[in-house]
Amino acid sequence: MSDQLHIPERLRGKCHFCGHELNIEAEGTHQFTTGWVKIRSGGGGHGVSLPRRENKWAHSWCIDGVTRGTLTQTSMF
Repeated sequence: MSDQLHIPERLRGKCHFCGHELNIEAEGTHQFTTGWVKIRSGGGGHGVSLPRRENKWAHSWCIDGVTRGTLTQTSMF
């Protein structure tokens, strides 16, 4: 977390979910991307072809919270 206090201006982004700053080049940071996904015979998709990256960013823990449905859950303590 202390690394976030010293983010160079050119690497600063805002998390789409929590609104806090993040380093857009930090490991684990997510970037919103759209593109074409090839359907597999077993179901699901495989890779993204012709990706279009957007200027939308998120912390990995915010993505995890949204995936689990707990992002807006308040602390029990």
